[in-house]
Amino acid sequence: MNDLSEITNYLKGKKVRFADARENLFHEREILTEDTRVEHIDEQHVLGTGIKVLYENGWGYASTSAKDLDSLRKAADKALALAKHADKSASGKVELASEPKHVAKFVTKIKEDPLGVDIGDAVGVLIQAGETILKGKDVIKARGYLVLRNIKKKYANTEGSLIETNIYTVMPEIMAIARANGEVKSRHYRPSPMNAGYEYFRGLDLQPEAGRIAAQAREHCFAKACETGPATLILDPEHLSLTMHESVGHPTELDRVLGYEESCAGRSFATMDKLHKFKYGSEIVNLIADNTLEGGLASCGYDDEGVECQKWHIVKDGVLCGYGVNRELAHKMNLARANGTTKAANYFDVPITRIPNLYLAPGKKPLSFGELIADTENGIYIEGQGSFSIDQMRLNMQFGGDAFWEIKNGKLAGMLKNVTYNATSYEFWRACDAIADERFFKRSGTIICGKGDPMQLAQMTHGASPARFRNIMVRRSK
Repeated sequence: MNDLSEITNYLKGKKVRFADARENLFHEREILTEDTRVEHIDEQHVLGTGIKVLYENGWGYASTSAKDLDSLRKAADKALALAKHADKSASGKVELASEPKHVAKFVTKIKEDPLGVDIGDAVGVLIQAGETILKGKDVIKARGYLVLRNIKKKYANTEGSLIETNIYTVMPEIMAIARANGEVKSRHYRPSPMNAGYEYFRGLDLQPEAGRIAAQAREHCFAKACETGPATLILDPEHLSLTMHESVGHPTELDRVLGYEESCAGRSFATMDKLHKFKYGSEIVNLIADNTLEGGLASCGYDDEGVECQKWHIVKDGVLCGYGVNRELAHKMNLARANGTTKAANYFDVPITRIPNLYLAPGKKPLSFGELIADTENGIYIEGQGSFSIDQMRLNMQFGGDAFWEIKNGKLAGMLKNVTYNATSYEFWRACDAIADERFFKRSGTIICGKGDPMQLAQMTHGASPARFRNIMVRRSK
């Protein structure tokens, strides 16, 4: 940390407006099993320092994998030179939102270091699940997957902040593939990825889930195809996590809204003229950003601009009311502070605005999942994540799922297959007319959210209770 402080003080003496230095260690172990064997074990250990400089109205960024002070100074000089060059073509004044000085540490609460446990323990659990899956009738393949991750950061800036963060992440998954009735179908079980210790994985009982997904993979092979036309959908939390990620999370990143992502990943229909006016969903829809959520994948205490992580509404009572905002763009919304959503995947990456932990608030009235099904005369219940497609404005979207059931006369009937639905983002959320209460709230999320050019991957938690959507167009996929 002393070297980082020395570098920021060095740059301060060069009359920069702002500078920070971020040491980033990314350590990840990825285990993949197939049937009853190990397919591969991949280990990454990447360490380096990134330095960002604001000189007048130009930004510069440089990085180095070396740790000695001379190399850090050279990177600082390069970042400063790039900032001075960028200033010559700046089109306007850079207004940087204020942030209090932070001298702090943030660590994921764990009992067991995920990367300190003997690798054979995790491999044994995944292979045992594979053995159970393969006992299923007509099952032809079993897969297990586990990511164990540790991200350590040290951060210093010219405002005096000195921050250390230490984040541990665990993400497990098992899958069954069956072949029967002239079909090949798969079924997944994905416990919520969490910022947690190895004790989280140790506490999962994969065996009953392995048997269940094996049976459902086979059942899916005998399912009837869905009918095409408007339908009532009930969506489980895991499925909703992907839908809200694509149709709410990405379109409410302010850099995307303002066109900063146009060349790579498109823009957004949720433009600033709609703020506090636009009906994004029905009155029961509340979508909350919360980077203070304990165990949340985006919960890191402080982001890569030194901003404290926060909680706020993206959609409140159906109305668009917030964005993910960095320090440079906060003034566009007349905000005094950014909200702690700016992150970089690695030391050589420039921090950019990322989707926060984002969840659909549970229904306020008592409503169980069973009651939600019973209250739906006819429709389709969808579990898990499948294919998806969404346009460059994050408006026209299509989603599949992992498993589908027909709802008939208020009861779950047999499985369906080849179900996809499409809608525009806001019409979909406006169609939400019931959400199960907090007893049925579950987390999901992703560790591979892609954004930026060059591409960066980030992680964030999503969550929901099962929810119902009326009059959504369903089509039969091929």
